[in-house]
Amino acid sequence: MGFIKAFTGALSGSFANQWLEYMAPPASMRDHVLLARATPVKVNGSENNDGEENASVISDGSKFMVPEGTCLITVENGGITAVIAEPGGYTYTTQNVPEAKSMFAGDGFFASTFGQSWNQFKFGGQPGNQQQAYYVNLKDVAGLRYGTQNVIRYKDSNYRGLMLSVTSNGTYTIKVVDPILLFKNLVPVDIVSGQGRGIFELGGEGDTGGVEDSLFSGFVGSLAAALSAYTKGGKSIDDIQGGTVEFAKNVNEAVEANFQWGTKYGLEVVNVQPLGLDWDEKSAQMVEQFNATMLSGMAQAQTMGMVGEEMAKDGGRIGAAYSQATIARGFEAAGNNQGGNGGTTGMFGMGMAINQMGGAGSLTTPIGGGEAAAPAPAAPAAPAEQAAAPAEPETPAAA
Repeated sequence: MGFIKAFTGALSGSFANQWLEYMAPPASMRDHVLLARATPVKVNGSENNDGEENASVISDGSKFMVPEGTCLITVENGGITAVIAEPGGYTYTTQNVPEAKSMFAGDGFFASTFGQSWNQFKFGGQPGNQQQAYYVNLKDVAGLRYGTQNVIRYKDSNYRGLMLSVTSNGTYTIKVVDPILLFKNLVPVDIVSGQGRGIFELGGEGDTGGVEDSLFSGFVGSLAAALSAYTKGGKSIDDIQGGTVEFAKNVNEAVEANFQWGTKYGLEVVNVQPLGLDWDEKSAQMVEQFNATMLSGMAQAQTMGMVGEEMAKDGGRIGAAYSQATIARGFEAAGNNQGGNGGTTGMFGMGMAINQMGGAGSLTTPIGGGEAAAPAPAAPAAPAEQAAAPAEPETPAAA
């Protein structure tokens, strides 16, 4: 009992004449469809929807086409009876023949968890004749929209770990990497039971039972951690426009850590395309102040002769390293004192940081190593020699 592989690839040649009717994905399975109920197709390519309630029921001798980028799952009473992920044509048989299989894993297409999922969720009994057939979309599901109503706060390593706030909108792409987990843990019950809708779609007009809202919340809720991780490598958020795949890895790791998309739902984030990623007004001011302070610190260091010609050729990085700790203290004071006083105290703290850099030349260890030689205090002038006391008058000699 199980499926026998009839041919590999598309339906053609002599099989096209033999297969007068077979099961295949519906024509509506496109774009954002993750799963769809199998539909009988006649040899001329037309769909046969007569008696739609029983249209996808399997019987002995049922034939199935598994196109590239899809996975066939058969189900009875909510339990998975077979999984086919290798493209080609298959015939279902109720006979106990050696070549009949219940699983065609796709030659390593899936992760190692795929086999574990099969062992965990496969049908425990003997499949009957009331099995339902579904197709899972294994292609990228792209163009899923997102947008943030509130700012996203993240720690930017490019600015000494300042907490900055951004707003963002754009699209993201997900992919099914384990169809068994998707079917068991994400697809709404009315679809799994075979009594309701025949399509599970994201971003469509139909109600997805709150699943889409849950995925959207998980994605947006992971952006802050992803942005912090992305900037740790020295990249600016401006680079995300040209490095969306790398940023998508950060998002996927954050989504998995916080919401277990992969281990629970069999989903991965494979791409993110921000259409807008902007600091709010306060964050933009903090970045501008940070950059101005850095430039001022390097200029002061150069003026004091602490950055030589080689340092200047290096783009001022050594001067930046010299001023880094002082700038951080100034910005810490600026961040902690903004508020009711309009930021006056914070700006004063930054001013002190700059002034410290400008006036600390004789108190700071020079770049290049060695202790700063403090100028020796001038020795007090030696007191002038006291004039010799007048000689006492000689006592006249006695006559």
